[in-house]
Amino acid sequence: MLPNHQLISLTNVKGIGPRRIREILRQFPTLEDLSHLSILDLKQIKGITHDMAQNIVNLDEDFGRIALDKTSELDGRYLSFNSDEYPHLLKMIYDAPIGIFVKGKIPQDSLKIGIVGTRSVSAYGKRMTAKITESLIHKNISIISGFARGVDTISHTICIEHKSPTVAVLGTGLDVCYPLENKKLQKTILEHGALLTEFVPGTKPDAMNFPKRNRIISGLSKGVVVIEAGKKSGALITAYSALDQNRDVFALPGHADSKQSFGTHKLIQNGAKLIMDAEDILIEYNIESNSTQTTLFTDLSDLEKKVVNLLDNDPIHIDKLCLKLDMDSPQVLSVLLSLELKNVIYQHPGKFFSLV
Repeated sequence: MLPNHQLISLTNVKGIGPRRIREILRQFPTLEDLSHLSILDLKQIKGITHDMAQNIVNLDEDFGRIALDKTSELDGRYLSFNSDEYPHLLKMIYDAPIGIFVKGKIPQDSLKIGIVGTRSVSAYGKRMTAKITESLIHKNISIISGFARGVDTISHTICIEHKSPTVAVLGTGLDVCYPLENKKLQKTILEHGALLTEFVPGTKPDAMNFPKRNRIISGLSKGVVVIEAGKKSGALITAYSALDQNRDVFALPGHADSKQSFGTHKLIQNGAKLIMDAEDILIEYNIESNSTQTTLFTDLSDLEKKVVNLLDNDPIHIDKLCLKLDMDSPQVLSVLLSLELKNVIYQHPGKFFSLV
């Protein structure tokens, strides 16, 4: 097997991606140093041109050495495709990275589900992301996401709040935080989970990096949940990568005229599994669901039940609730606060409330 610094340096050769590197290793299974190959040897491999072969022979090995040194300084590690630590599910996809840079601990034994969606998430999307994530992690399911604004950030944050493992797949190097406002989240993820990327330290958030990142999110996951996605959302790239990788795709429906739900509705039309809550995902994997909502409702006071019966998934303003209950605002707010603490209802901006 080639040394790690040569594998990393190979990824920096124009036109040489993971599949061609694996083809080199298949053609020369006992190869321990790239310097043993000639241009003629390399040109025998399908897809490798004379220019590519020349660039490989003249490989800048310092590129890989510097990447490994920086990774070590960051308290990270590099896992090559043949490493025992390299995630098994990821190894199964046809264009799996030849190696990954990791900081933290990748959960090994748990079922892993990817949760992705739009950066400009709606109030409905925020609520459902939090609800679905929380329900899944209570069943010891590890969450994989892409560290982006919106749905990704919410799902990672819920995991952190419940001290549950989560893996953030980055479109940058391990030492680059994008988006910048997630600096604190990046640190707290390491307490229970991991940061993972195929990009060398120092890699900036270039647009071309994120489709590559998205295939890793789905590659690490048994199934992918798409919460909300617009017409051109990167979450759709993750979903279609999941389909190509023979992974399950789950999509949350929304309002018919919602821009954020355009993508999820298209996915459902094309065969994605429609979900209404986490229970639909748990059923798919034969995991017993807890009737949390039912249990909570039996513990409610008569007044709390009365308020709950006036609520549904569409937010309603407190003034309207006061009129329907014939009660003043402080009394109703007290009941609503109690229900919110019991995770039965959700408060939206502007004193609007809905069921969780």
